[in-house]
Amino acid sequence: MPRTSRKNLPQGQPPVIATPKVLSYATWGYARISNDGERSEDSIENQTAIIQSYVADNPEATLELKGVISDLGFSGTNFDRPGYAELLAGITNGTVQCLVVKDLSRLGRTYIEVGELLFDTFPSYNVRFISVNDNYDSFADDAARKKLLILFKNLVNHMYSKDIGKKIKSIFALKQQKGEVFSSLPSYGYRLVRENGVKRVVVEPEGAEVVKRIFAMREQGISCHGIATRLNQDKIPPPKVHFYNLGIFTGQNKHENAIWQGGAVSKLLRNDCYIGLQTQGKNDSVGKGNAKKPKEVWYIHENAHPAIISKEQFHAVQALLDQTGEKYKVQGKKMDENIFVGVLFCARCGKALARTYNSRGKVPIYYYACPRCVAEIKQATGASTVTRLRLSKLEPLVFTVLQKQVEACVEMEVLLEDALNSTIIASKVQTLQAMLDKHQRDCKKADDMLASAYTHHLSGLLDSKDFDLARVKFEQEKQVASLGIERVQAELDNYVIKNQRGNAFLENFRRNKSFSKLDKVLVSAFIKRIEVTPLSNEINIVFNYMDELAALNNLIEESGVLANVHR
Repeated sequence: MPRTSRKNLPQGQPPVIATPKVLSYATWGYARISNDGERSEDSIENQTAIIQSYVADNPEATLELKGVISDLGFSGTNFDRPGYAELLAGITNGTVQCLVVKDLSRLGRTYIEVGELLFDTFPSYNVRFISVNDNYDSFADDAARKKLLILFKNLVNHMYSKDIGKKIKSIFALKQQKGEVFSSLPSYGYRLVRENGVKRVVVEPEGAEVVKRIFAMREQGISCHGIATRLNQDKIPPPKVHFYNLGIFTGQNKHENAIWQGGAVSKLLRNDCYIGLQTQGKNDSVGKGNAKKPKEVWYIHENAHPAIISKEQFHAVQALLDQTGEKYKVQGKKMDENIFVGVLFCARCGKALARTYNSRGKVPIYYYACPRCVAEIKQATGASTVTRLRLSKLEPLVFTVLQKQVEACVEMEVLLEDALNSTIIASKVQTLQAMLDKHQRDCKKADDMLASAYTHHLSGLLDSKDFDLARVKFEQEKQVASLGIERVQAELDNYVIKNQRGNAFLENFRRNKSFSKLDKVLVSAFIKRIEVTPLSNEINIVFNYMDELAALNNLIEESGVLANVHR
């Protein structure tokens, strides 16, 4: 190792510590193409080839390409992409140290989100970012000078996506005005055919006969649920199964366990396509969702395709549906608050339970059941009715279980105070504090040694090879010490009284420990979900804060205060 005299070192000025570069970067490429007909040169294959070529020709030879993550069929304005999520996970866990893209627009076309990635997320995780076509490398000497250019290009990409979105909407609206068919799935009873490159809607005979039967039954006064039951009894394939049989759906999961249900029958009866109307432009995209447009601006085309139902029969059925709707609307005003909404689920299929009631007496009797499982059980067993769960059984059971849970937690809070003041915990805190102090000293020592190594390198006391070895060693020591600080600090926080006293879990119980009646706020505060098994109506209650409860319980057991209580 070459050495020089220490008296040649510059005096009176502290050394400038530069961020040293790693010897090799775990490098990943990212490619994205949307489904709006982007240019062929932007294909995933071409983007991948550009990334691979750049890494192979990299003069520093510090980039080690691990693979290329891609998103096919996702717009640059949509950040809910599987490949993008995988990329972020790799950045946060440290497996992605360098990211290479063909150009900035592949990363995204939204100004704020991309800006946060470039100038917040990447620097926070020390990730090197390279955009090949933009000639940008965040670790290059000219990166700061090019930052303004990148910001401007990011803004241009954002404005481009807005402009493209407006153009696509305009073209789409024009085609809607002309009555062109866009749907890839026809209404039940119809098929889509393509003639001279244009989609047309034609009648599908088998399904059309079922549609006529459904309208006839409803006109006879049979309810939607009654119609669904008859169709299931006669083994009429429901829409999903029918489309699968026609080859429109593929894959077993598209129609597995599908049956006719009252809601699907009601929706079918409301569909004006069966009198030859084609209605478009009902919704407008807003963010990631849709907003309903006023009926006055819809595009309604009459005689757009052959009708299955006469207009007279269709409007007669609409009148019956409206009467039923008004009846339930009036009854609904009399219903009490559903305190279990959002927490009551079927243990068999996972769907939310629906509430119904019997109003024949003076006081309504409420029931809960899973519509899907009830329909399936009726079909499988031939039974006309299935036992449902009464609210009068559910409510007192939940009240009793919740009361016991609150009582246990009130007792736990008293024990917790003693536990956190116990000699056992005090000893553990002392040990952990000593460990924390040591990790902090080790972290500072590694920083000092790294600064010293850099100073020696600048002065010629350490050549590049020895400096790189020293830098890697001290950075590793600092990383180990930093992880130790985080781990010990987190463990130490568990033994601080004010942290545990302020636990949201205990605060919730403290606030509601004297409850005398269940309500919606109380149920949602304490209960995560209630699962009910069909037929047997067995009930399983899953509480919120179960992890916190287990952690506090372990702390109390660890302190040894339970041994004193049981003496």
